[in-house]
Amino acid sequence: MHQLRRAVFSERLGWSVTVVNGLELDQFDLPEAHYLVHYAADGRVNACTRLLPTTGPYLLADVFPRLVDGEMPRARDIWESTRFCADQASAPANIAAVLMAGMLEFGQYAGLRAYVSVSDIRMEPIMRRAGWNPVRLGGTMETGTDTAAAEWLEVSPAYLARVRNRAGVTGSVIANLDEIDQGRVAA
Repeated sequence: MHQLRRAVFSERLGWSVTVVNGLELDQFDLPEAHYLVHYAADGRVNACTRLLPTTGPYLLADVFPRLVDGEMPRARDIWESTRFCADQASAPANIAAVLMAGMLEFGQYAGLRAYVSVSDIRMEPIMRRAGWNPVRLGGTMETGTDTAAAEWLEVSPAYLARVRNRAGVTGSVIANLDEIDQGRVAA
């Protein structure tokens, strides 16, 4: 997963990220983080995203606070999604919607109200095509490699059904949801 993140964020997108021993890591790869990981048929990771509670340190609050007009989201039922990426060569064409369906499944399981995210504004139409409705939390800013915005993504059974449908998924996306430690999810 960290090798894929290096390939996408450092090599393909040219972001100034920390790479250690070929792995992209940052200060938000914390014990509280959960990761959704998609595997190719050969067992290699070809897509992922990081989910992190907003009750502790998180990217939007600590690095990009100016993207939020008003109060910074911080609540047990609001988590952040970052480092959303896929290998263009091996991930399925519907991978964005599949990962989003996984986010919504996890959100329903964990009792989340919403996710917040910092992303390139080019992700917003991808979210809409997948069936989710991102709502900007403020303005945008140029980062040198893209135009960043903060989005609010509501978690609900209706969004989960719509995103699964658009992804062409029947049933659960997360294979091991029942193995997640509920106490740890409530972080």
